[in-house]
Amino acid sequence: MRNIRRLAALAAAIVLSGVIPSRSQNAAPTPPFQPHVDMQTFMEHVLTPAASVLWSVNAAMIDARGEHDLAPRTDEDWEKLVSAAATLAEATNALMIPQRAMDPAWNGYVKRLADAADKAYHAAENHDLKSISEVSDRLDGICSACHKHYGFE
Repeated sequence: MRNIRRLAALAAAIVLSGVIPSRSQNAAPTPPFQPHVDMQTFMEHVLTPAASVLWSVNAAMIDARGEHDLAPRTDEDWEKLVSAAATLAEATNALMIPQRAMDPAWNGYVKRLADAADKAYHAAENHDLKSISEVSDRLDGICSACHKHYGFE
């Protein structure tokens, strides 16, 4: 009886170690990443708001009191830029979920966006207005090229 228990324990240890695949290991794996919203919703609620904050560094507002430069001035302004850039950079990972890839060129566009967002993040962290302004201009070109390629409006 003691040998049967030892044999059973050994068999269980081998199966659990993966040396002999168990039945559940042969099942098709469930993809770990799933899109929860369609592309238009993702753009509207994640990408565009984050990019808009970054684009604002090159913008001005005109009202009854005159023209106002929208470049960051306070720590709170810079923190908004840091958050927007971090959101945009991390959102690029969600763009690379396989179900979202439109064609083989897709990840190339996403990679350019990720690189620009990463640069924007570091520039915002360093309160480097010149660099974040340059990245903001580059983001416009990256987004426009992708939208033109895929027919996004």
